[in-house]
Amino acid sequence: MAQYANSSLDKALALIERLSRERRPMSLAEIARAEGMHRSTAFGHLAVLVRHGYVRKDAEDGRYTLGHKIFRVADRVTLLATLSHAARGLVLRASSAIGEEVYLAWLDGTQALAIDPARGIDLGGDALTRLPRMDAHACGAGQVLLAYRERAFVQSLYRDRPPAPLTPRTPRSLRAIFDLSERILAEGYRYEQGEFDATTASLAVPLFSNPGLSRFALAVTAPSNRLTAARAAEILPHLLALASEVGRQMRDPEDAG
Repeated sequence: MAQYANSSLDKALALIERLSRERRPMSLAEIARAEGMHRSTAFGHLAVLVRHGYVRKDAEDGRYTLGHKIFRVADRVTLLATLSHAARGLVLRASSAIGEEVYLAWLDGTQALAIDPARGIDLGGDALTRLPRMDAHACGAGQVLLAYRERAFVQSLYRDRPPAPLTPRTPRSLRAIFDLSERILAEGYRYEQGEFDATTASLAVPLFSNPGLSRFALAVTAPSNRLTAARAAEILPHLLALASEVGRQMRDPEDAG
């Protein structure tokens, strides 16, 4: 079989493979050195890959990671680590402004995984097992994540495992989850108090990486005597603005506008 060569395509694919192997954000100098390319050559190929969504350039530190197009075929750990890195600076500033730690949440079965962007994710094979977990139906972040998933999908999650009543306030049925989902979709956020733990409260909002598509949430959890309904109302605009900005940075340009 004839061997066809395309120098530009070969180099672009090599850059994608390099970012995949390294599994961490890399600077232009690191990438060029690792691939034996001139910096201007590497920059040109990366610019094309960024424009098409296969590579993402972080607006904060200028480092490169795999982009949203790769997410469609990449493993979940890579996706979560990249999003965590992209959101880090914004989340830290928001946390400082509101006086509470903000975290990312991701739905894993019937549990919500809590991801602290300040710490990032160790890209080991068991990375997801080390993340804090909460029963999704009983916490604000999980309830937001469930609300923006298809009902058939949510039904499949709880078909053989009915939602457990962790406290007297916990939603106890699929019907209760769906009713709550309708409320979240209408209001665009969720504040709960004492549903996961009698002494804690949480506030969560959806994070849209593409218009109409939410697979992540941003949330705050704190003692209920501190995160009161009035305090949650003060924090909500900051959390919504943060979700909008993080989502904008992660947005697929093909779906923009």
